[in-house]
Amino acid sequence: MAAEMSIVHNCLIRGINSVYNQCINVATRGTDTDKVDFANYAFQWTEWVHEHHSSEDNTLLPPMGEIARVPGLMDVNTNEHAGFHDTITEYSDYLKKVIQGKEELLGEKVKSLIDSFMPELHTHLGNEIETLVNLEKYAKVDWDAWFKKKVGRMVKESMGQYEYRISIFPLSIVSHDKSFGDGVWQSFPPIPYMFALALRWMYMYKNQHWWRFAGCDFKGYPKELPFA
Repeated sequence: MAAEMSIVHNCLIRGINSVYNQCINVATRGTDTDKVDFANYAFQWTEWVHEHHSSEDNTLLPPMGEIARVPGLMDVNTNEHAGFHDTITEYSDYLKKVIQGKEELLGEKVKSLIDSFMPELHTHLGNEIETLVNLEKYAKVDWDAWFKKKVGRMVKESMGQYEYRISIFPLSIVSHDKSFGDGVWQSFPPIPYMFALALRWMYMYKNQHWWRFAGCDFKGYPKELPFA
């Protein structure tokens, strides 16, 4: 369970790194189309974080305390979400204005906004993995089986939404390095190959102009960042 969550967290970090490392050059060298596409890419990352933490707060983490018979066991994780909520919202709101043509894309501003929330978010991501690892002390609970079943239901529900399939799910593909550790995590995300292939052709190409700024291609392998 902790291993799977660490992959998701690595994807989140890889995604925001791609924004941070390209924002200056996109703002100074990119066309108007590049800037809007980049702002959309960066904005979808915030939607991904919101979806991830909302799922944790409402569905994934609360039952853990009940199962382990330790009320509030995971509160330390959910409480940390509030620490960077406002700063990520400020970042998200700025990107929406850029997309709407109400603000100019300024690379230094993007970096400054990321700097305002990323240290705390990064600490939280590490803390959460440590908390999950510590669940091993509740040995009578098969956490891996429980986690797989719970997440499976969550993914199925999310994938039933068209907007999720074209705007958030692709980030889990283009932010995950399948070559890491000699391909030990080739099977992430845990969906059948043929289904993944269908998703790629039917939905990922819908906004392919956004995903060109990601660190990995549609097959999940590293590529050069176009504006790094």
